[in-house]
Amino acid sequence: MKKVLFVSLFLLACSNLYSQSFSKELHIDVDTPLKWEGWGGALVINGVGTYTDRIFIAKYCLGDNQTQMRLNIGDDKWGDDCAVIGTQDDATNWRGLFYFYNNGKVGINTSVPKKELDVKGTIRADSLLITSGNVGIGTENPQNKLDVNGTIRAKEILVESNWADFVFKRNYKLPTLREVEEYIKEKGTLPNVPSEEEVKANGVSVGETNALLLQKIEELTLYVIQQQKEIEELKLKKLDKNR
Repeated sequence: MKKVLFVSLFLLACSNLYSQSFSKELHIDVDTPLKWEGWGGALVINGVGTYTDRIFIAKYCLGDNQTQMRLNIGDDKWGDDCAVIGTQDDATNWRGLFYFYNNGKVGINTSVPKKELDVKGTIRADSLLITSGNVGIGTENPQNKLDVNGTIRAKEILVESNWADFVFKRNYKLPTLREVEEYIKEKGTLPNVPSEEEVKANGVSVGETNALLLQKIEELTLYVIQQQKEIEELKLKKLDKNR
């Protein structure tokens, strides 16, 4: 009898010590500490006051040999329920690091993520894979696979594009310099070259522009060759005339 009384008093003292130490931070419903959610049990944690949402950790079985551990944070009635992982240096200095919101958004070093993943800091990765979507840098509305609102600096850029060697084919119709002159007077640009207004509105394709510039260089080369031939012919005629 004395042993039973001693054990009872010991357990009662531990219970009082527990409630004094942790009652302000963690409340467990002692009346119904185990609640059933589907095929599994849940440990339900109550907050301070009756207005707080339910939080529970549950084992949930989807089927044979398919088990999940579920952490439920509130009901997301106001869209701001979230699980937070952070660090606390003392009783008052709490700093959140990872924020997992019920709406599917995750913040790292930010408590107000604007996108599905919002990181305040530097991201370092061996590789980056983004599927079924566009990537924007400096813009929130990318229209292409990669949209950059700013300057790109790189040691090398490899662009796959068609090339302009067709200029040197025998069947290529080289416009005369007179035709080029008339086109410039009418359009204010070289043939097939986009105008300033078009470039400002639509930008330019690096691959297509390089091929177009090469085409114009090759055409200039052919003009120079023609003029050189004409110069040599004039020199020969002049020599023949002086003999």
